Amino acid sequence: MKTLRIAVQMDPIETMVVQRDTSLALMIEAQNRGHETWWFTPNDVFFDTGVVKARARRVSVSLNESKHYETHETAIRALDEFDVILIRQDPPFDMGYVSNTYFLELTKARVLNPPRAVRNISEKMSIMYFPELTPKTWVGRDLDALVDFAKRFDQVVLKVLYLMGGDGVIKLKSSDPDFRARAGKFMDAAGREPILAQEFLPAVSGGDKRLFVLDGEPFGAVRRMPQGGDFRANLHAGGIAEAAEVDDNDRRIAAAVAPLLKQEGILFAGLDVIAGKLIEINVTSPTLVQELKRFTGLDLPKAFWDKVEGLD
Repeated sequence: MKTLRIAVQMDPIETMVVQRDTSLALMIEAQNRGHETWWFTPNDVFFDTGVVKARARRVSVSLNESKHYETHETAIRALDEFDVILIRQDPPFDMGYVSNTYFLELTKARVLNPPRAVRNISEKMSIMYFPELTPKTWVGRDLDALVDFAKRFDQVVLKVLYLMGGDGVIKLKSSDPDFRARAGKFMDAAGREPILAQEFLPAVSGGDKRLFVLDGEPFGAVRRMPQGGDFRANLHAGGIAEAAEVDDNDRRIAAAVAPLLKQEGILFAGLDVIAGKLIEINVTSPTLVQELKRFTGLDLPKAFWDKVEGLD
């Protein structure tokens, strides 16, 4: 296999949580295979007279908490000089994120996941393609319609569409006298964007599951458990990761979603599942692969680069 020049578009490298960061794990595996590893942020990318470039840094990386990276070179590089570019920056998925995908579409490098696919698969809204797999879900900005939807359930969860890690997620009891006022305030805070509402699944007290899908096939799973009375299981919101197994429901969900992922060229996705119900399809920067390896021995970065190196 020839040496690849690989760049990771991500948040600043110094902000990585070393023992949890999936981008770091992917970079280490690429480095161990002898590939060049570079990184840049979306703000480092620019279009200059017909060429998309980035201020990039060539680094070596490790799981050393005190020094997990060393910079060897900083240079302006045309994106065409890279063989592979990984999109790994965190949401919010705003117009800055979208604009960056237009830059990345102009490069001859292989971009994973593809920028067009990242635009097309809204991580929370894409579940609308699969209503038979999901909790009862409502998306929109009509407050009267939202109130009518909520009355069907004891409790509902409201979500801002383009955040991550449990941010912009609240739970309301539909019978509360101030439900309409609180839901309206939440909707107003979202600005012009729709919000998503779902029936609350009490089974979340037993955790949600991150199902890793690689090239359309289920690869492994990790359970996230909420803590301290919070219904949100996201690690960012204080949840903790535990071992989990891929079950028949997971395989059924993965099989149903796989055609969409294949159609869009998504190599690596993370499906969020609660009690056999699909909650979200993560395609921007799926996480938790370090936890997966610790709990199960499954090495997703190794399998990921095996797939990439085998692509035409």
